[in-house]
Amino acid sequence: MAVGNINELPENILLELFIHIPARQLLLRCRPVCSLWRDLIDLVTLWKRKCLQEGFITEDWDQPVADWKIFYFLRSLQRNLLHNPCAEEGFEFWSLDVNGGDEWKVEDLSKDQRKEFPNDQHLPQVPGGGPQG
Repeated sequence: MAVGNINELPENILLELFIHIPARQLLLRCRPVCSLWRDLIDLVTLWKRKCLQEGFITEDWDQPVADWKIFYFLRSLQRNLLHNPCAEEGFEFWSLDVNGGDEWKVEDLSKDQRKEFPNDQHLPQVPGGGPQG
């Protein structure tokens, strides 16, 4: 079967290709290409399969999902969030997997070590009045 145009491929083959494209690229780069791609990328099937692929759900998932695309992005955010990322609570929720360096510690800087951030008067002015950063 010779194909002269990617859109001549069967829809199930295009869907299979789309499953392997990162979600942000699907929405930002692929979806605007044409109405066929937009319609395929908006299919519930695609986003449910991407959820399966990422491990967000299992084959026997039986809970209703109102919008699989939103569900996918919310789950992907949930996985990447850190609890206590700046150590405001000390090292609670942190664990050291491997220590190949000097170890980290939370410390306060003395007044001599602290530096003030520059204010707007040190930044060059742009036409229109505001500082240029």
